[in-house]
Amino acid sequence: MTLTLTMISVSLLMTFILRDTAESIRSKIDITIYFRNDAIKDEQIQQLAEKIKQVNGVIAVDFIDKSEALAIFKRLPINDNIKSPIDEKNNPLPRSVLVDTQNPDDIQAVVNNIDSIDSNDYICSECVSYDQNKEKVDKVISATQFVQLIGIGLSVFFGVIAIFNVYNIIKITITARSDEIEIMRVVGASNMFVRGPFIVEGILYGLIGTIFTTSFLLLMAKLSFGGGSTTNSSGFSISNLLGIDIYTYLVTHIWQLVAVQFLAGSVLGVVVSLISIRKFLKS
Repeated sequence: MTLTLTMISVSLLMTFILRDTAESIRSKIDITIYFRNDAIKDEQIQQLAEKIKQVNGVIAVDFIDKSEALAIFKRLPINDNIKSPIDEKNNPLPRSVLVDTQNPDDIQAVVNNIDSIDSNDYICSECVSYDQNKEKVDKVISATQFVQLIGIGLSVFFGVIAIFNVYNIIKITITARSDEIEIMRVVGASNMFVRGPFIVEGILYGLIGTIFTTSFLLLMAKLSFGGGSTTNSSGFSISNLLGIDIYTYLVTHIWQLVAVQFLAGSVLGVVVSLISIRKFLKS
């Protein structure tokens, strides 16, 4: 049961980590609209931004004026020789509107709706970040969807293997105790009386398996990722690749994982026991 719950837990953890990593990447996909024409007033851009807020699928709109654009530019990790000529008096940086969408899959529809409400043609044809990076954004969206499907597939695959594993082991165990069951039947024990011990054992299998599995996972995660991310000589680490501290992630979600383990282990133990013992019971 411990091996089974470990397989299920690891596959679930990987599924959740891949899902959260994909969602984190997707949440960073937004639309930036640049206004390089200084003849357009800030008030006009803000009025357009208010209209954009009403577009279906838009959850937030932020107007970046020249001063704020300058502040962002100064924080960029680029050469000071490039930064120094640009200041409040000499600021060629464009103003922009940052549009945060609810679902990156609908980003093209949002762009089309923004184009339709721009009746004054404030937005030039090359001033929308999505238009410039459409191919890259679409690849990122497709990749995150594929990663999520891989996680679900792995979870189902290992889950099925785990169920057959437990089924075979419990079936062998009950078959080995067939004499004990036969004696109980000879002395007049009812079907429910015979099932009772195996139901209790199934729940105990789930409980004890959960304790061992949780302890094992915490120990392995602590040894492998407890100090942050484990990095090899080339500077590569799984935590850096996924953008998640795996040990911290496990500790944060430990109670949800324990609940899933105990429920899965108990239900699996009881159901498999009842199925395996059925042939020894009289109708």
